[in-house]
Amino acid sequence: MAPGAYDYDADTAVRYDAAVPLQPGEVEFYLELAREAEARGLRTLEPACGTGRIALPLAREGIRIVGLDLSPDMLARARTHSEGLANAEWREGDMRDFSLGEEFGLAYIAIGSFQLLLSVEDQMSCLRAIHRHLAPGGRLAFEVENPNIPAMAEWITSRRGTLALNRSRAFTHPETGLRIQQWGALTYHPSRQTYETLGVREEVNDAGELVRRVYSEGELRYFHRYEMEHMLARCGFEVEALYGDTLKNPYTSRSPDFIWVARKT
Repeated sequence: MAPGAYDYDADTAVRYDAAVPLQPGEVEFYLELAREAEARGLRTLEPACGTGRIALPLAREGIRIVGLDLSPDMLARARTHSEGLANAEWREGDMRDFSLGEEFGLAYIAIGSFQLLLSVEDQMSCLRAIHRHLAPGGRLAFEVENPNIPAMAEWITSRRGTLALNRSRAFTHPETGLRIQQWGALTYHPSRQTYETLGVREEVNDAGELVRRVYSEGELRYFHRYEMEHMLARCGFEVEALYGDTLKNPYTSRSPDFIWVARKT
């Protein structure tokens, strides 16, 4: 994944795919764009590829893909899962600044990983590095969350300092078989457009007994629509499309995400 306070270690790599399952339309969205790059004879690049949760399904569909990530543990997991796939290549590197010596037809950043870049300097450095690696007319596609203003207001006021159980993030650990439930709290900083996350992961056995409780914390950046458009333009991109999710539903103020598709100019 990308630099930041989150620890993408070997323990995280083992449970990551179960903790962050594929969403409806997610693979299909990037696959369509990657096939267009492939038709031009160009490979696809995924900065912050993690364990290959998106890159591996694309590779299995015949896409020639290069995954870039800063975490050797996440990449080790990707390499294990891609044994026998000659069209998947994994490179260790920082998405803020990298040099691969190749031009790609598509680069994409999935599931909000761009939000791990907290400063404008890092965000633009990443976009410019991607721009350098795209062939003329190449595309960048990426996802960031659409700020939920009512929810933000609640976390700043009535829910401040509380923990909430995230029932949608429960899963079974792929190795231990323990049931994992996750609690979380958010602390928003509107003046710098970031929020801190406090996570509590509880691992429970079949008898309902708590086996382990793990605490984690980190920080993410959120973006507004025209701020992102401006940043893309400054880094040499022209926006082709903006969707509200990977099913290509139109973007509205209530959309869960911004899904950007931009072309190198």
